[in-house]
Amino acid sequence: MKAELYPYLRNVALDAGLMAGHTDYVKFIILGRSRVGSNFLRGLLNSHSQVTVFGELFQNKEEIGWALPGYYPSKRTLRLFREAPVDFLQQKVFKNFPERVGAVGFKIFYYHAQDEEWKPVWDCLQAMPDLKVIHIKRRNILKTHLSRQRAIKTDRWVNTNGRREPQRSVSLDYRECLDDFIRTRAWEEAYDAYFAGNDTLEVMYEDLATDYQRETRRVQEFLGVSVEAVQPETYKQSRQPLSDAIANYCELKERFQQTPWSLFFEE
Repeated sequence: MKAELYPYLRNVALDAGLMAGHTDYVKFIILGRSRVGSNFLRGLLNSHSQVTVFGELFQNKEEIGWALPGYYPSKRTLRLFREAPVDFLQQKVFKNFPERVGAVGFKIFYYHAQDEEWKPVWDCLQAMPDLKVIHIKRRNILKTHLSRQRAIKTDRWVNTNGRREPQRSVSLDYRECLDDFIRTRAWEEAYDAYFAGNDTLEVMYEDLATDYQRETRRVQEFLGVSVEAVQPETYKQSRQPLSDAIANYCELKERFQQTPWSLFFEE
C-alpha cells in the first residue's frame, strides 16, 4: 500500500491543480486480441521513464482495468466509466500528467466496448486526429489459439517471475481452430480499415519476442519519446514446439493441409 501512496497523492494533486501537469503528450492505444503479446509490450513500455500505459480499461463494467498503482476510482468515477465512457476517457484517462510524461495509452481488444453504452469509445478514438495506434498481431494464430486454451485450462494468464512453468500438451478442436483463424484475420483487417486515418504501427509478437529492444526502439520512435533500454514485466509461458504442445498435432496438420492455414504448422 505504501508503494501506491505516492502515485495516488500525485494524481489527487494533479487533478486538483496543486501540481503542474500537461496534456500535450502523445495519446495512443495498444490494439489487438488476447494472447498476442500485449501484456509483454505494455510491461516493456511501462518501464520507460516517459510512458504510461493502462491495462484493458474497457474489459468489463464491474471494475476499471487501470492495472497501475495509485488509481482508486470514486463512485462518481465509476459511474462516469459505466454511463459516459467518452467523458471518462477524456477526463480520467487522457488527463493531466506530470511534465516528464511524453506518451499515455491503454490496451483495447477488438471485442471490448461493444455494447450500446460503450461503443462511442471506438468512435471517439477513431475521431482523435492525434491518436496513435499500435496494432499488435501474431503471425501464427495457431499459437495464439493454443496459448488461450492453455490459459483457460490452467487459469495462468501471465508469467511474472520468469521461472519455467509445467509444460502439458492439450488437444485442440479442429472447428474451434478454424473459427479462431478466420475470426482473428477478420478482426485484424476490419480494425486496420477502421483506423486507416490514424497513424498506425504494426508490431508482430514474433519479432518482439525475438528482439524486444529492437522492436521497442521502433515503438518509442513512433511515440516520439526518447529511446531507452526497457525491461520486461512478464515472460514467455511456453517454449514447447507445437508438435509437443498439441496432443493431436498430426491430425490437425493433416486436416489443414491445402488450406491457407497450413503455414501455421511449419516449425
